[in-house]
Parts: sequence; C-alpha cells; structure tokens
Amino acid sequence: MNLSELKDFYWGNWNRIKKEQFNNNQFIVWDFLSSISSLSDETIRLALKSFDIDLSEIAIISLGGYARKEMCPFSDIDILIFHTKALSKKDEEFIQSFISRLWDIGLAPGVQIKDIDELSEPSYLDEIVKNSLIDHRFLEGSFLVYQKFERIVANYILNRGKYNFLVAKINDVRNRMKRYRDSMYKIEPNIKDGIGGVRDYNAVYWVSKVLFESENLITLVHEKIINYDEYESFKKSVEFIFKIRIRLHYFYNRKNDILNMESQKYISESFGYIDTSYSLGVELFLRDYYRAAKTISDITHKVFEKVFTNYTINNNLKKIYMEDLGFGLVKYENTLTVSDSRIFEKYPLLLINIYTIAAKNGLKISDNTSQLIRENLFLIDENYLRKNGYFFLKAVSSFPYSFKVANSMLKDGVLIRFIPEFEDIYCKAQFNTYHHYTVDEHTLLALKFIDDLANIFTSKYADYQKVFTEIERKDLLAMSVLLHDIGKGQGKNHSEVGAKMSRVISGRLGFKLDDIDTIANLVEHHLLMAHISQRRDINDLDVIKHFISFINSEEELRMLYILTYADSRATGGNNFNNWKKSLLTDLYHNALRYMQSEDMLKEFVSIVSNKKSKLKDRVGGNVLMLNMIDSLDDDYIFSNKINHIIRHLDMAIKLNDDNRKIIYGDIRDELNCFEITICTFDSIGLLKKVSGVLASFNINILGAQIYTLNRMIAIDKIQVNMNNESVEYVAERFPDIEKRIHDVLSGKVKVEDLLSKTLGTIYSRKKLFKINRKIEFDNITSPLFTIVDIYTEDFVGLLYYILSVFEKLRISVQKAKISTDVNRVVDSFYITDEFGNKIEDKSKLQTIREEIFKVI
Repeated sequence: MNLSELKDFYWGNWNRIKKEQFNNNQFIVWDFLSSISSLSDETIRLALKSFDIDLSEIAIISLGGYARKEMCPFSDIDILIFHTKALSKKDEEFIQSFISRLWDIGLAPGVQIKDIDELSEPSYLDEIVKNSLIDHRFLEGSFLVYQKFERIVANYILNRGKYNFLVAKINDVRNRMKRYRDSMYKIEPNIKDGIGGVRDYNAVYWVSKVLFESENLITLVHEKIINYDEYESFKKSVEFIFKIRIRLHYFYNRKNDILNMESQKYISESFGYIDTSYSLGVELFLRDYYRAAKTISDITHKVFEKVFTNYTINNNLKKIYMEDLGFGLVKYENTLTVSDSRIFEKYPLLLINIYTIAAKNGLKISDNTSQLIRENLFLIDENYLRKNGYFFLKAVSSFPYSFKVANSMLKDGVLIRFIPEFEDIYCKAQFNTYHHYTVDEHTLLALKFIDDLANIFTSKYADYQKVFTEIERKDLLAMSVLLHDIGKGQGKNHSEVGAKMSRVISGRLGFKLDDIDTIANLVEHHLLMAHISQRRDINDLDVIKHFISFINSEEELRMLYILTYADSRATGGNNFNNWKKSLLTDLYHNALRYMQSEDMLKEFVSIVSNKKSKLKDRVGGNVLMLNMIDSLDDDYIFSNKINHIIRHLDMAIKLNDDNRKIIYGDIRDELNCFEITICTFDSIGLLKKVSGVLASFNINILGAQIYTLNRMIAIDKIQVNMNNESVEYVAERFPDIEKRIHDVLSGKVKVEDLLSKTLGTIYSRKKLFKINRKIEFDNITSPLFTIVDIYTEDFVGLLYYILSVFEKLRISVQKAKISTDVNRVVDSFYITDEFGNKIEDKSKLQTIREEIFKVI
C-alpha cells in the first residue's frame, strides 16, 4: 500500500469505529479499546510491508496501554524496536523511514530503540522506561528476538526486585497524590493522572502482574487482597472512566485528559443524562464520575497497603511491635487495629471513639478494621443515635482533628449512618466556576480550615484565630459546618431547606432544643454575613441593625463569623481574597460593638460627635474647613477616618475654575486594595466615566462611595484591584490611569472610544454555561436609599454600562459594592431618584429592571 491507501485504510476504519460507538451508548468499553489497538496493529503491519528489510535480528514490540489493548481514540502508540545486533546503516535508514511513515499516516508513535545490552543493565533505565516495558506484546519481526526480550524483562526488571518494584509503585502513587492532592474532587479533574484515574488502575494491574504473575485482576480476590464485591466495583468504575476518556478524546479531537466544564456538558448529554428538579444532568454525570474515581482510589490504596503489609510480614523484612491501647485496640507502627472481631459489639461506643483515638495519635485505621466497622454499622440504630448523639458531636468537633475524624467516618459509612441526608451531597458536583469542589469535599475542607485555626498560628488569619478561641460551644460550630450545605441535596433554597433538615437531624441525635435552634439558625443564615459584607455599606447603622436582627447572641455571631470564613475559603481558588476578608472582619467588629452597646443610636451619635471635635482641633483656625465640617453628613464622618476626611477637605478647598478636578491614589493596606479618590465639582455621570476609564485598563472595581460636600463638590472614592496583579502594580500604573481620567473628565477623550478599542462589543462574549441574570430591589434595609442588587455574568465594562442606564433614567448613585466570584458578579447600588428620594413606585422599578437587562 502507498501512503494514501494506508491513510484511507486507517482513518476509514477509525471513523467506522467512532460511528459505531456513538450509535450505541451501551458499547462494551474493552471491545472498543481493543478495536482501536487492533486497527493500529494492522496498520503498522501494512506499513511494514512497503519496506524491503531483514527483520531477523529485530523485534517490533507494542508497549504500555497499546500492548494491553487499552487504546483510546488519540492515545499515543508506544513501540519498542528491539535489536540483538548492532544496527547497520540500512537498518537505521529503515527505522527513520518507518517512523516517518507512521507520522504521515496520522498515528502518534512514541518509539524507543533499545539493544540487548541496554536492557540487560536495568540500572541504566529510569523508572518511567522500566514501567513502559512491563506491558509488551509482539507485533512484527523476529519472534525469537521478542522471546529474548521477554526473558530479559522477566529476569532483570521484574523478578530481580519485586519488593523494590512494590516500593517504587507505592511511592509513585503517593507522589501523584501529593501532586494532584484534592484533584479527584475538583470541578475539572485530570482523569488519567489524577487521583482515582487511569494511572491508579494501571498501578493495581501492575501489582497483579508483577507480584502474582497474572494479568487478570480477579487474582487479587484469589489472593485475598480484595473481596469479590470490591473487584466488581473496581472493574465497573474503571470502565466508566475509560468510557469518559473515549468521549473526551472525541470532543477535543485530540488526546486530552482534563475533564473541563465545556466537555462535561457535552459528555453528560451524549451519555443521556437529563436535568431533574434538584440537579442538572451534568451534575448527575459528575456525581457518578466522582464516585467512580473515589472507588478506584480507595481500592488502589487498599491493594497497596495490603500487599505491602503481607510482603513485609511474610518476608520478615522488619520486626513488627504491637502495643495494647486498651478496649481491644492495638497499635502497630502507624496503624490502629483491633484484637477481637466482636469488639464493636462489646464496646459500641468505639464506633465513634476509634476515630478520635486514631486522629489524636496520628494513626491510620487498618483496612481490616475499616471493613469490620462497615460490617457493624447495623449497631448504629435509632436508639444508638439518640443515646450517643453528643459523643458523635464531640468527635466531629475535636479540633484540630475534626477533618481527619469526619473524613474517616465518611469513608467507613459511620458519618452517613449518623446523618443519612449526607448521602445526597456525597460526591455531588456544582456546575459553576465558583465552587471548585464537590459539596461533601467542600464541607470537609471547611472543617479543615477551622482545624488550622486551632492548630497553627498565622498572622494572616490571627483575627479569626482569636475569635475561634473565644467560642465556648465549638461543638455546635462543627455541627453547623457539617450541615451548612446539607440542603443542596434537595435542590433550590438550600439554606432554608438545610435549616429545616438540621432540626430533624439534630433532634434525631438527641440534642437539646437550644442547641438545635443555634445549629438551625447558623445553617439558615450561613450566607448572610458574606452577602452583607460584600453587598451593603457595613458602616451604615441601619445595615448593622438589619444584620444583627438575625443573630441571637454574641456567641452565635462568633460562630457565624468563623463559619463564614471557613465556608468562603473552602470554595477553592482565590474566591476569598484579601478584600473580602477585610470586609468580613469589619462587619464582625461593627456588629459585635453594637451588640455590646446598650443604645446603638447613642453609640453612633457619640462617635460622630467625637470625630467632629477632633476634626475641628486638627484644622485649627481654617474657617473654610470649619464651615465645611459643620455641613458634613453624619454617615460620611462615621464611615471615614479622620485623616482621610482632612485629605478630602484639603482637596475640596483647592478646587477652582482653573483646577476643577483633583485625583489622588493610594494603597489601602487595611483593605488590601488600591483606592482612587476624585474631588471635582459635582457632575452627572462622574462615576460612570471613571468606571469606563478603569475598564479600559482591565481594572476591577471593588467598591465605590460618592459623597457630596457643600458648594456641590463631589468626592468619589473607588477601591480597585487587578486580576493576578499586586496592589503595588496598580500603584505603578496610577500615573497613566490618572492622566486618562483627566482626559475623559475634560472631554479630550470619549469613554466609548476607549472601550471600543479595549472591549469590542459586550455581546461578543462566549458563554460556556448560563449564568442566571437577576435584579432585586431592597427598600427595607435603608431608610434613605433603594438598594438594587444585579446578578449577572462578569465582563470588563459591566459597571460602565449599568451606570449609563442610571444616568439615562436620571437616577443618582450614592454607593456601590461590587462582589465578583470568578465570572459571576453581584453589583449592589444605593440609589435615589433625581430629587434624592427612595424609588418605591413599582412601575419605575420595573423600568429600571428592563433597561438594565438590556445591557447585562
């Protein structure tokens, strides 16, 4: 066959296999993988026929997944060209031409060329090469040469050091666990190299082949490494992972093993997953993926632990020392086991306490003991729950070990026995870019972040650490963390649903009514503190009143503060940035001060009065400034530092017809942002224009406050940052930013021209998945302003377009808070009509809603 005919043969059959696979969702995975491998075999043999070459001293051997006949559509074709004599010039020319021919056909060959001496000295080979040689299959050439290769692999690579091989494989799995860490539960996992992926399956297969000389994993059952149910679960899970990998290759039309959000939707639809009332189809697909990956990971871990222990004991490689810990518990090395298979019937409370004992002593519960726990879960019945509910509560709140305890309980089924509702959030994915983990992993990570507060001291989180130590009922905090997202298994309104569920769960565990009320209230309002800190003016007395109306005590405020911190950090990524951290901390301290105050209004008036006195002392005999101080708004004085107010007043008195705008920029360390202050004669659309300028620099606006002094002087304070850039970098760019603001405000440059060059059209954005757009009006929180919350997809220039609508409708914006989570944003504005009044007319509110929807 010539090259054209070879390409037609390969790709014609390749497309036939693809079509057959797509026409049958119930296709047998192993048959498909084998068919791709067999097609590659046949194509290589046909390609060889076009060469006139003597292969009597050469064997062409398939390696790795190709040898095992586990080829996905775009898998590499790994080949070894093994020779027993020195290659002639003609041999070398053939090899180069042969490899080129495979590339020209469209295969992706990975070719090794080795002679007999290289393989006879395995010390010259690295672990990657050794691993690749374990799996091999004869393709073409001399079978006698291939048999020599087999003997070399058996004698020099496999049989020479089975124990060393086992240790190397264990280290390989552990290194991948460190490298990918929590990748199994991430929203975009690596299904080959990640935990619970193809590499874990390969590792188990190699254990069976090298240690037990069998390519059939049922051997692990015969050797009592795993039981038959585990074997079936493992096989089924591996098949599902390979099925996903096949579709993933087709989706990208190339080799790719990252199951990203774009491919998730495609694959879930191609597998027939559909949306339900409580979950998206893609989330149901991901749940099945995570459960399969977890099964593979758990069984891989068990296989290696079991064979390593057996191999160690059977070969007397080291003496094992046993230590009796009492109550039938035995410690050996770093492992905790039991001395009696009926131990849990004798001491049922051990089904809880064994986890705290293991965690506090740094021990791992043996696999046999975990299996025994699962066999005794029937002991945890209704009476057991009510009798031992507080022991369970004590265990999961054993900071700094709560994560280890809860995670081990979940693995063995104990946690779900106590909280059956947890099953609905187990491996439950959230198809958005905000949550990086499954719901159950997010919940456990939240516990881990609180463990860190109890375990280590870090100045970065010192405030949270101090508050955590002040909490008396840390057990109720732990239970609230465990249950804060329990309602996500039931669909929408998870906070309200979760609060109701937490009452049922806590009642089942025999908790006291006051404790149940605390847990339920924390679950119901676990988002409240984050929302208010990021969307409301946290220095506004009415906002603080509104917030603390949901809190029953200072102790509950402390718990909500730590719960919010842990929940926010456990979303993953950089969602909980320094800006949000500072806002949350300020809200906590403001709320605590007012909860401790007998009269909030009196406290407010006192603070404003004291600040006014200090301001007057600072300005001395400056009559102009003294007059301005008397006219300052109380909220403005309360919300700003004295030195900042002095700065604003100094800027204001310098304004004149020749100097109509003053711009100042400074790093705000306490807010972890860069703040731009603009003082100018009040003009319509000032904030809109400035936001457009900032958008042209790809600068994010975090918040904005607009104050009007006497003589119609406007002070606009805007807090900003840039993605993936330091605050110092923004400061370096400030001279350019300042110049552009001056040019726009003076009319030299139009904002629209800047944005057209920077952004193109706002309608050209590619949307990976739908973000629900929503506009809500709040006329309750503030007596002076209507607050509008806009939920939408984030894009550069969004604020400019929204403010354009407000200008068009003659709406005055007094404050803005911008909360961004990856590509989702909540923009909150304090607005009035052109006469300074709240907007309560329903028709006007509907007009605002319709106009904003046009630009978002």
